[in-house]
Amino acid sequence: MESPPSDSQRASVSESGSRRLLRTSLALFTALCASILLGLSAGLTMHLAYQRIGDLATRERRVHALTAEIRYLDEVLTMSANMCAATSEPRWRRRYDAHVRSLDAAIKELREVAPALFDQELGADTDEANLRLVDVETRAFELVEAGHADEARAVLDGPAYAADKALYASGNQRAQQALIDFIVRENTATEQRLALLAILSLGLTVVASIAWIVFARGARDERSRAELARIRERSQAADAANQAKSQFVANMSHELRTPLTAILGYADLLREQHVDGSHEIDRATAVETIARNGEHLLAIINDILDVSKIEAGAMTVERLSVEPAQVVEEVLSSMRVRAKAKGITLERIYATPIPRRITSDPLRLRQIVINLIGNAIKFTERGGITLRVRLDVADANDARLVFAVEDTGIGMTEEQVARVFRPFAQADETMSRRFGGTGLGLTISKRLAELIGGELTATSRAGEGSVFTLTLALGPLANLETWRPGEGPTTAPSLIAAVPDTHSACRLEGLRILLAEDGRDNQRLVSLHLRRAGAVVAIVDDGRKAVAALEPVEPTPAAPNSTPFDVVLMDMQMPELDGYAATRLLRKNGCRVPVIALTAHNMAGDRHRCLDAGCDDFLSKPIDRLALIGTCERWGREARTQRDIARTG
Repeated sequence: MESPPSDSQRASVSESGSRRLLRTSLALFTALCASILLGLSAGLTMHLAYQRIGDLATRERRVHALTAEIRYLDEVLTMSANMCAATSEPRWRRRYDAHVRSLDAAIKELREVAPALFDQELGADTDEANLRLVDVETRAFELVEAGHADEARAVLDGPAYAADKALYASGNQRAQQALIDFIVRENTATEQRLALLAILSLGLTVVASIAWIVFARGARDERSRAELARIRERSQAADAANQAKSQFVANMSHELRTPLTAILGYADLLREQHVDGSHEIDRATAVETIARNGEHLLAIINDILDVSKIEAGAMTVERLSVEPAQVVEEVLSSMRVRAKAKGITLERIYATPIPRRITSDPLRLRQIVINLIGNAIKFTERGGITLRVRLDVADANDARLVFAVEDTGIGMTEEQVARVFRPFAQADETMSRRFGGTGLGLTISKRLAELIGGELTATSRAGEGSVFTLTLALGPLANLETWRPGEGPTTAPSLIAAVPDTHSACRLEGLRILLAEDGRDNQRLVSLHLRRAGAVVAIVDDGRKAVAALEPVEPTPAAPNSTPFDVVLMDMQMPELDGYAATRLLRKNGCRVPVIALTAHNMAGDRHRCLDAGCDDFLSKPIDRLALIGTCERWGREARTQRDIARTG
């Protein structure tokens, strides 16, 4: 049995453990200090190495720049000497002297990169060639100054000068390439030292690298998840956009084909006109159907063009004096027929006195209200629609005119209200099949409301109806004159100008009109309208023939006016010579006959483009008969008056 350790033994063991602990702690501390010092040293060395690499890279770029500059200056010196010999102009000598100094400075700076290497590679023969070149060029300048330009050119064209040029260029290129190779070697050696240092410091960075890898992997996974979520959202948005586009294309195809089917179908029936009385159609009904569907087709095209103009920033608005009550009454007058056809009521309520006049765009304001009421009529099967107009006054400086269109239609959910103003969209896909429409009307109305300084909002409850509210900011209340219902009609002229009947007040008897139009159907249609109104119409099918037809003729007693026509209707898109070029040529030739542009282009800048070409007025296709005759009568009146004066005089 062993005896327990004595006190001296326990003290010895304790002392031994303490020494081991001390040595271990000291070793850990030393290792830690060494690691820290090595890390600091490695970091400093890497910093210096990177700095050295940066300096070498800068020097390499500078060597390349100096090399290019030396080649350029050398060519400039040669060219200056040759140009001086060729032209005898002293400015070439001054240019030579200035560039010699620049060349010497560039060579000196290049040499400072590695002087011994540069001198070794350049060689004595290159220096001697340089001196000979300077002597020859100086001699050439002196000969020019002495008036011996031919001898100067002979010196510069001599074989000795060319040989020295080649020797000098070769030596410089050799020295420059040696410098570049030297810098590349220095850079490579520094990179090797940096790589060795990176290997030595690898042990110190293993733990940090592992921790960083773990952290980076977690961060990467998080980023990957976030990126996947974003990709998924973008994919869903793209799918939704594609679905909306496809749905819009399908709706648009339906909206376009439906009126086209009626137009083409009734046109075929009118063309065939069966002899059998049981198959004979009502001609008036067929014509009315074609006209109604043509107007519907034109409305769809106008909606698409309006959206295009708004998206392109080409939609313009005017700031005119407008009577809101007059706009309301005119809109209701035009929309009551549609409401009555559906068996629903349409009324308006002036909830408060409203301004007698405001400053806005009457056309766009009327378009918005018509769109809102038309939309309400479309989605209301029973009950009625109320246009409620009121003046809201938050304070003396903030008056607002509100048009609220309330209906008892099918209504919408909150989700449907959120997307009702998006282009090419309706509350849901089934609505386009049930009610029709392109889904553009409310988008156009909202954008137009913003353009005229207003706001369009919507509230609705499914199955109960909707309220669309147009709010126009008017400014201080003190600037407004209010009007109450029952105070009598407004005094401003109607927004819908009355057009006189073409067979009474707007007659064109004796008016000579030249129609320049390449479309045969349009030729027949326009000329028929004009001839029925009494005009004498001549037709040409391109701009060149129009210019020829308007050449002045010799006046006679029967025709004292030298101009063969009183008015020109000019299609702007024709072969040979279009309407723009033809009108410019007419104005250049001194022709003052009124020119009315006919064009299917109806964007904001098209009217200005026609007027800039020299046209006097503008009519867009499809041509409105009353507008056509009224415009021709207005521009032909003066021509007809002057012709009558010439006859009586």
